[in-house]
Amino acid sequence: MFKKNYRIPLFVLLSLLLLAATVTFQARTADADQGKELVYEVKADNGRLIRKVTGQVTSEVNGVPASPVDSFVWNGDGVVPIRGKVKVEIDPVANTGEISAKWRDENGRWEYKQTVFSPPDHPSGLQVGPGASDTKLIVGDPVTTNVYLHGNTTAGGPILPTLFNLLATWGPAEVTLNGAPFNNPFDGPTPLWAGHTMTTVGVRNEKGEVLTTDGNIFNPSQSANGIVYDDQIEFHLVFHDAPGPQMTANIPPPLSFFYHVTFQDVKVEIKGER
Repeated sequence: MFKKNYRIPLFVLLSLLLLAATVTFQARTADADQGKELVYEVKADNGRLIRKVTGQVTSEVNGVPASPVDSFVWNGDGVVPIRGKVKVEIDPVANTGEISAKWRDENGRWEYKQTVFSPPDHPSGLQVGPGASDTKLIVGDPVTTNVYLHGNTTAGGPILPTLFNLLATWGPAEVTLNGAPFNNPFDGPTPLWAGHTMTTVGVRNEKGEVLTTDGNIFNPSQSANGIVYDDQIEFHLVFHDAPGPQMTANIPPPLSFFYHVTFQDVKVEIKGER
């Protein structure tokens, strides 16, 4: 049974988030003082490809359509199940760790690997605290925890509702397709892609739809009115080229290539290690 988090009283939600932020900060401080690592471990499977070719293909990368492509398909038309799994082990204080993912979809057998983390060109999260009515934008952090992204936060574009993130990452990623390098041809000389992952509350219903509070299909003009599902955890993984100065026929339009998968069965463990 899906729950709509907009029904939760705001003061209750803010109080819970403040408590989570405080506990996380104290855990980080204690581990740092004792010379320990703070490790977030995420495992996920039961995936979905979020991608639809919307017209005659005008651009492709190694046979994979690049444009025109809608990589968010808020109405669920283009969301298809895939087989795959994800493993994340990362220290959000030291910004070190590894993300690996494997999945198979209509375009072939993919592998994604990331071991370097670097901040995005926008705030990497909106954080609540130190008071329940206080918020601040996190800037320059490539791995964030307990932050809001997207929606009307200005931390990421309004391409999804405002999402509470347990863990979010950015950085260069190596991708292969059917065992061969799937290199980025747009941002030479580097062959790597800009990678981004989020471990969030649920955002899509069982039909793959993203909805607004009035039950309509989400769109960026309704960025403050999106529904999320607080009884679920969802893992998002995307890779793309650097945003260009010109618009494309894609969604999102500043990008020449964008690949988007999510995973619905997610387990998160937080632990300290010497």
